[in-house]
Amino acid sequence: MRRIVQIILTTLAIFSLGVGIWQMLQTKTMILPSWFLVVISLPGTLLLSFALGFIVKKLLNSKWQTLTFTSIFVIIFCSIFCISEYKPVYIVVVPKNYVGEIRLFLSNENENDFSISRYGIGYIDMRTFNDGFYPKIIQGGNDITKQIKEYSKGALATTSEDVYSFEYLSFYILDNGKKVEGKDIEELVKIKAIDTARLYKK
Repeated sequence: MRRIVQIILTTLAIFSLGVGIWQMLQTKTMILPSWFLVVISLPGTLLLSFALGFIVKKLLNSKWQTLTFTSIFVIIFCSIFCISEYKPVYIVVVPKNYVGEIRLFLSNENENDFSISRYGIGYIDMRTFNDGFYPKIIQGGNDITKQIKEYSKGALATTSEDVYSFEYLSFYILDNGKKVEGKDIEELVKIKAIDTARLYKK
């Protein structure tokens, strides 16, 4: 019976590890590619699980194999990671024919405004900005989320008399696989495409 339990735990650990790796590869990152997350996290998780498994086995003076306790910790860590990756689904609606950069500015409001203007502007509240944000992108009624390769953060300082953080999250809607550069932030402010009254102020 003990051997069967150990086999089941090892099998569950391998399955959990596979699910964890898959989840990491699906995770959009701000700078480095998602596979880099796997390269960094996987060895650390396995080493930590083995170390903890070895310690627990010694403390309990158990006849179970170290691999069994290692498997238990692998299951725990992978489960924690998968649960932590669950976030509310936010929907960003982009104008049908828009191509170029989408900027979601950090706002002083308590709710998000993800209806993107014709200038590619939307607003994101502090909580969503800090908690992490990987939305579903809808354009012309179609889900184009998988076409978004990366998200990035940016910031721009203004004059000392009128200081706003101008922090924002951004991503690109590509035009036949190519980035299209539009107006910079200063231009958008000048033409009042950005509502500075809604921006988070330092």
